[in-house]
Amino acid sequence: MNRDDITILVTASASRFGDRNPQQFEQIASRIGKADEAEILQGLLKVFTHGDPAPLGSAAQEAAGRLLVELNPKGPLELKSLLRAALPRYELSVEQFPQYLTALCGSSAMLSAFQEIEHELLSEAEHRALQTMKFWLRNFPAGRGQNAV
Repeated sequence: MNRDDITILVTASASRFGDRNPQQFEQIASRIGKADEAEILQGLLKVFTHGDPAPLGSAAQEAAGRLLVELNPKGPLELKSLLRAALPRYELSVEQFPQYLTALCGSSAMLSAFQEIEHELLSEAEHRALQTMKFWLRNFPAGRGQNAV
């Protein structure tokens, strides 16, 4: 299973069953969990960067966020590019996305990326998304993840 297959599976499942079906979630987690870790990471992140924007993509982002936490995939990523691509699509209620990135990349990398992006020309929705991500990090419990805020 490659990253595109993972993105399609999560998106299709969320569209059909929503993001709160425990049996469906466990089935997807089990199926995706057998894939290469870097492919899992990229496939789940692609839901945030290439998927439908909220509200249409909200269930898929909720599912992808929960899967990031459940599977905890590791791999390389370009944080600033990822955040820039996610801002126009970001579902504000998905705290797992910025919290997972913080656990993966570290709080200083996240804060640095936020500061750099904040000085760019952002739409109102992108600015709101960035501020919401920062909010979720202020409320990120200490001790979660290797580099938790």
